[in-house]
Amino acid sequence: MLFNAVLYWANCNKIVLFDVTPKKYFEMDKVKRLLTLLFVLVFFVQCDDFEGEQEIPSYLRIDGFNLVSNPDIAIVQDEGFLTCDIRDVWVYVDNELIGAYELPCVVPILKQGRYKVDVRPGVFYNGMSGTREAYPFYTTAIDTIDLIEGQEVRFENPTVMYNSTTAQFASSYEMFEDPYPDFRLAATPNEEVIKMQMLSNSDSVKYGNSCGVIYFAEGGENKYISIDSIYCTNKNGTVLELDYHSNIPFEVGVYGRSSSASAYQYVSSVRLAANEGKGWQKMYILLNKVWGNLGYPNYYHIYFEAFNPDKKSNSFIHLDNIKVVHYPNQY
Repeated sequence: MLFNAVLYWANCNKIVLFDVTPKKYFEMDKVKRLLTLLFVLVFFVQCDDFEGEQEIPSYLRIDGFNLVSNPDIAIVQDEGFLTCDIRDVWVYVDNELIGAYELPCVVPILKQGRYKVDVRPGVFYNGMSGTREAYPFYTTAIDTIDLIEGQEVRFENPTVMYNSTTAQFASSYEMFEDPYPDFRLAATPNEEVIKMQMLSNSDSVKYGNSCGVIYFAEGGENKYISIDSIYCTNKNGTVLELDYHSNIPFEVGVYGRSSSASAYQYVSSVRLAANEGKGWQKMYILLNKVWGNLGYPNYYHIYFEAFNPDKKSNSFIHLDNIKVVHYPNQY
């Protein structure tokens, strides 16, 4: 009977399930069994969304996260260091994943009673919603919450910090508060080192007293690299965090070489669009793949390259709070 119902549905929807000519007819019995199994599995997967007889969910409201300093990390974690752009929350109830939701949100949960609730902050890698994940370098906020069928409860002020177990920071992070920035014009070794300019005490500065700035040079050099190299031996996860404000696009990537006998290469990770109308934005840029394109050398540099396709005058790129965070080095 189930098989006939499937055939009727397929015929109404003009879906060809198989060829029933005589030479194919012997396969009908096998198809019967497969389709029956498929529909049984779908039925049970759909019914498994309910716990017991509960059909009315409890509701959990989550408005956002608060990122604070971690006393176990021996780095000054001021306002600039703790910039973030947490877009999503990944919700777990008693270690069971309920789902990922864009903040702020009200999460329906088919459970009632007292439960341990974990909420994990999620970010967009490279600024794209298609690469959203729970950020492994932030901690998880945990609370025990009474879930009430048909009612909304709030996860009060979930507070997270950088995870001292998973997050290791490269030594060359740049907050642009020192008069000697860690980025220079990508010149040949015989040329004088020209450091990235800094903008101080201006309305354009959002964090601290200064930020880095790149002005597009028509017909000139528009590529800057970090002076100090990044040392990393863990290939599992590496992210460049930065804040930027610009009226022209620019490229971010890795500069290095696969061996001492190889030539240095620039490998782009992402090209960021101008965001003059939006103001300062936080970015989490994945470096793993481009670092891997160089063969994962233990030492490499970060680079920025400015572009001015629309020939804008007074073009600028403001940069701040640049840091590379990765899993602990493996020795």
